Amino acid sequence: MNYYKIHLLTLALILIVPFHSNGQLFEAEDATLSNGATVANSSAASGGKYVKLGEGNLEMNITLEEAATYNISIQVAAPYGEKTNLFEIDGNSIEFKLEDNSSYIKKEAVSNLKLEAGEHTIKVIKSWGWIHIDYFEFEAIDATQRFNVADSLVTPNATPQAQKMYQFLLDNYGKKIISGVMTLNSMDEVNWLQSKTGKKPALVGLDLMHLGRGYNWYNENEPINDARNYYNQNGIPAIAWHWRDPSRETESFYTDETDFDITKINDPESNEYKAMIEDIDYIAGFLKQLQEDSVAVLWRPLHEAAGGWFWWGANGPEACKKLYHTMFERLVHHHDIRNLIWIWTRQPDDEEWYPGHEYVDIIGRDIYADGDHSSQVIEFNSINNLYNGEKLITLSECGSFPDPDNLVKDGAAWSFFMPWYGDFVSDSYYNSVELWQKTMDHEYVITLDEMPDLRSYGDTSTNNTSTGVVELSDIKVYPTIVSGQLYFNSEKSIGKISVFNSSGRLVEIHTTHTNHLQINMTDYPQGIYFIKSENNRVYRIIKQ
Repeated sequence: MNYYKIHLLTLALILIVPFHSNGQLFEAEDATLSNGATVANSSAASGGKYVKLGEGNLEMNITLEEAATYNISIQVAAPYGEKTNLFEIDGNSIEFKLEDNSSYIKKEAVSNLKLEAGEHTIKVIKSWGWIHIDYFEFEAIDATQRFNVADSLVTPNATPQAQKMYQFLLDNYGKKIISGVMTLNSMDEVNWLQSKTGKKPALVGLDLMHLGRGYNWYNENEPINDARNYYNQNGIPAIAWHWRDPSRETESFYTDETDFDITKINDPESNEYKAMIEDIDYIAGFLKQLQEDSVAVLWRPLHEAAGGWFWWGANGPEACKKLYHTMFERLVHHHDIRNLIWIWTRQPDDEEWYPGHEYVDIIGRDIYADGDHSSQVIEFNSINNLYNGEKLITLSECGSFPDPDNLVKDGAAWSFFMPWYGDFVSDSYYNSVELWQKTMDHEYVITLDEMPDLRSYGDTSTNNTSTGVVELSDIKVYPTIVSGQLYFNSEKSIGKISVFNSSGRLVEIHTTHTNHLQINMTDYPQGIYFIKSENNRVYRIIKQ
């Protein structure tokens, strides 16, 4: 055989043999099958075989060679039309959707999942069923660049309080989780939690659902007062709006209980449009009160829209996006409300509903999985991947909340968690008192007593980067990047100096009646620290 024939044969073999990446592959035909799933032969499949899922399920024990962060893909076909099924690994599951496709494609099911070396269990669980599975691929990746979160808010010229709150969220993202609960009747859940654990959550959820309805049994100032009072305790108020039928024909916000037509947002002359604007303007008055009192708010309007169960999601994505944009323009540019941090609450497969990066600061996800205290890391990573790591991701509502040990183990970086009010907070069916106590005492969890003063968070008076000296009122602090001794000098008595770590946890307090102070930071872990003087001036120090 001459050179040219050998070359052509080699080329032919390259074209015939399926291409595989450097990831670990696990053939589906080696799995345990149930409920009618079967192995079939095909020259198009790796190893010549594949699994016809049908109405069945697949389960496989695998062994990973190294501890790493992985992207997990499935080589799969959907010859019977669009199909949605569940992929599960080690008890964490996520839906994966396939378009009609008779040829095998590589479908990424999970991204950025931290896994230890050794044994793991994967499953494909039938939802719609009827897909063909060739193999699973685990590809180790570099996870150091998974976050690229914007460092500024979408609101132009946001208030200093909103900027500081956002900076606090950024500083703790992926390092800590902020504890929260929803309340509907003036702090009932907060008080219950304090009575059981001795601590309050750092965040409280509030709702404007009763505003603007003329209810004689309700004090409309209650949620605003609660937001102000909690913020004044260094807490974070998160406000949602279960927006009742703007036409006033019903008192409902549910799609099946009102015929209100959101599509009229496109018709400024319609009664429906005018009713929506009137409601937004009414709510604006309360939000403006908070701004005038220098209070920042996490603002979560039109939540769970793609679910369709609220009237704002009843007529598809375009009308909902138009209403969201209209609300943003009305509040921010018409009413000049700039103390809001805007949260979009995502639903599965709602990409067409997303208002756009320029209107959203944080992506929320509401997950109700009774008794499930897993980290929901697959869901977190899926959302983070979808938005290219450019937005903070948070567990904006939940029933059962994640065990913090699972959050740390899996690297699930939810910004905060917030169980809904009532039984979701206090009933052990969802969350036991024992788990609450463990969570509120956990090093990874921020509670109200560990929160910094959000109004002065990160404040500086003068930062002279050339000399590494900062002046806190009449106190000079140096160097700004410290490895050993941190020095304080003042023309007057320094008084009390408090040192906080990046999560806002108090590290130590020093008090002196002299005009000099020295703090030895040699044994401090590397990271960012905040130095707070007696007159509440705060500055950031980097320990290297």
